[in-house]
Amino acid sequence: MKLNSYFKITSIGALSAVFLISPFSNASHSATPAPFPRYPKATCRIEIDDAHISTSLLRNNGIRVVKVNAKSICNVRQERVSLTLEIYKVGRFSNYLMHRSRTNPNSSKSAGLVVKIQDLKVLCINSKASSYFGVAFAKAFIQGKWQYAGKTRSLNVVKLNCGN
Repeated sequence: MKLNSYFKITSIGALSAVFLISPFSNASHSATPAPFPRYPKATCRIEIDDAHISTSLLRNNGIRVVKVNAKSICNVRQERVSLTLEIYKVGRFSNYLMHRSRTNPNSSKSAGLVVKIQDLKVLCINSKASSYFGVAFAKAFIQGKWQYAGKTRSLNVVKLNCGN
């Protein structure tokens, strides 16, 4: 999967990787300025929260779940966004994929300046301390081209009283 320069990938509170747009320059340098671009340069990124216990589900329904949120944000319209979000539990010998969700690129909610996943959660079976993190990546149609944002992880691996 090719990373395109339209995306810069961030975690909430910290920048984990940046892919800034830079126009392709030719080998010769001239005093004539480059032509004005037809479209504004896109600054796009994925933001992913740290794993946390959903306070609203705990308060309103008495259910303990680990939750992770992610957003694909762009300063120009993005269309047919396929934003994928995964929740992992840290294991002794490897990390375990607990749940995965993806936006429907054909949905009207998968277009615009911001596309979100806010409902990815894993049910807590007991209160045993376990560590969790999220991973997100995306594909979007921006300014007539498919653009890709590679995998990025939550800034912090968080230990929560949520075993399963």
